[in-house]
This record gives sequence, C-alpha cells and structure tokens, in this order.
Amino acid sequence: MKGRKVISAMFLLSIFIVSTINIHAETELENKPEGIEESSIIKNEDHDSYDKIIVDKNSDDADYKSIQKAVDGASTGSTIYVKEGTYNEIVHIYKKINLTGENREKTFINYESKKNGYAVKITVAGVKLSGFSISNDGPGLYATGVKITASQTAMEDCTVFDTPVGIAVWSSKNTISNCIFYGCNDEGIAFLGSPTSECNNNLVTNCVFYDNCDGIELQYSSNNVISYCEFYDNTHAGIDAIGSSNNNNIISHCDLYDNDVFGIYLSRSSGNQITQCMISNNQIMMSSSIDSTIDNCELESIYLRDATLNIKNCENFEESKIKTVNSVYEIYNEENAGNNPVGYKKENGFFLSTILNLIRLRLETIKEWIANKR
Repeated sequence: MKGRKVISAMFLLSIFIVSTINIHAETELENKPEGIEESSIIKNEDHDSYDKIIVDKNSDDADYKSIQKAVDGASTGSTIYVKEGTYNEIVHIYKKINLTGENREKTFINYESKKNGYAVKITVAGVKLSGFSISNDGPGLYATGVKITASQTAMEDCTVFDTPVGIAVWSSKNTISNCIFYGCNDEGIAFLGSPTSECNNNLVTNCVFYDNCDGIELQYSSNNVISYCEFYDNTHAGIDAIGSSNNNNIISHCDLYDNDVFGIYLSRSSGNQITQCMISNNQIMMSSSIDSTIDNCELESIYLRDATLNIKNCENFEESKIKTVNSVYEIYNEENAGNNPVGYKKENGFFLSTILNLIRLRLETIKEWIANKR
C-alpha cells in the first residue's frame, strides 16, 4: 500500500510540474502574433552565448536575414543585433528583448504599412529598442513609425522620420532618449491617454524635433518629464497639450525656437511646470490652463485665456509681452522683490469663467467616459 501511495504521489507531482511549464509557456507567448510558429534559437558557436542573435540581410552566415524571424526565434532576455541595411518589414516585438541596430544612420526599418498601420509595434513590457532609423510610407493620417502599447519600453539612439506619427505611445513609464524626429506630418511623439486609459509618467530626454507638425503632443497624459530637448522649425508647435487632463507635466532645460505657431501650447490642464527653458521667436499659449508655473526661463511672449500663471525669476521679461483674456498672472523675482510680486494683473470676470470652465471640463470628461463604455 505504501508503494502505491508513493507512486500515486509521484504521478500527481509530475502532472503539476508539466502543467506549470505549460502555463509559463502560454504566458510568455500571450502577445505572440497569430500564424507564427515558435522555434528555438539557432546555435552559433561564434557567439559567447545563445542569447546573442545576429541579423544580416546580406549574409548567409548570420542567424537570420529577417528581424521579425529573429524575434520569433528569440527567448526572453535575448539581444538581437541587426547589421547595417534596409529592412522592408513590419516588426512586432512581443517578447522582452533588446533589439539593437549596428548604426542608426545605416540601419533602417522602412515599411509601407496598411492604412494607419505601423512599422514597429511593441506589446510587452521591458523592451529596449536602439540604433535604428525608422519610417513608414503607409497611407493614412495616423500611419506610425513605432507603436508602443506596453510599459517600461526604452527607446534610444534612433531616428524616426517621414511618417505621419513618429512614435504613438499608449502606455506609461516609458523612456525615449537621444532620438531625432523629423518629417512627421502630425507628431514626432504622441502620448495618447484617454479618460479610461493612462499614459503617464513617461520621460523624453535629449531628443531633437524639427520639420514636424508638432514635436510632442499630449492627450490625457500627466506627470511626464520632457527635458534637455530641442524643438525648432515645426509647422505648428514644439509641445502641444490638447484634449484635457494633461496635468503636472514638467518641461525643463529645453530650447524651443522658430516654430511656426507656438513654442508651447497648453489646453485644459493644471499644475504644469516650465523651468529653465529658452523660448525664442515663439509664443507660449495657455487656454483653460490652471495653476501653471514658468520659472527661470528666457521668454518673449505669453498669451493667456481663462488661465492662471505664476512667472518666477525670468530675467528681462517685460510685462507688456503678456496678453490676457479672463486670466490671472503673477510675476515674481526672488532677488529684488522679497516676498512681493513685481507685477500682478487680474482680468474682470476671471473667477466666474474659471468656475464655468472647470464645470465644462468635468462634463466633457464624463461624456467621453460614457462614450468609451458603450
């Protein structure tokens, strides 16, 4: 009897182990595209480990000639190293891997997607993408170079160009650094939240935006940091916050100049900070923007509509450069004013219009929430 009990226990244990392995495998591939068969990594004795995969479209000695096939064959944590060349393919990254191009100036992902499609899509957290030039010649106003729907993506040392939307971000806690954006007919980067889906706490740093419509656009996107970036010659705005609930964002150490309409446009938002920026030959526009702060910046002109703004320690900025409608602003200089503001202006009717705007914003948010629930 004891022997039978031992055998039964061992049998049940083996079933549990096999089931656990199957559950892990299913979780690993839950974002796997349909129609792709999972394969093992090709063994290459020249590599230090099986976790390094070489893609070279021009070499029969590489592990793969296709980036997507390399992704399909990779295991979690692998590094895929892509040699110079133009890869005319769509790339769906559904595993936590590092995808690295040999040279951003000579390693291209250039795909003509279907209408409003993408060249690269990232659907799993923890991916690192670096060293590529990426474009999408596909049709549609919202064709995209890179679509990010997972959190904790790191994208660095890339150039995104000649596509309506450079990067469309639908998630939080991502980092985009040392990238260049040009020729994006809509936005270089679009942070796309909604009343029911967060797109917050993202970082954009050391990037350059020129010859786009907007450099960066925020929609329902809060608590982001945009730092040490350069925006110029964009046909609309360097940074454009539209929709609503673009709150508590920080724009710091940025240069915004010679954009056709606005350096920075903030709409229906609150608590945003613009600090240590150079804004030249450009206007800052705030509409229904409450309790924002501009600190230690070089400025030329500000237009406020139904807004409140604190201007602190901005040397050589003249009060005559502020235009207002139903707005309040305060100019404060710590060095020569003590605790007293240098300038203060209040437009009649501000209090009432602010209350009405807040009510309107709340009603619009409720309507959008109801629409998304249908």
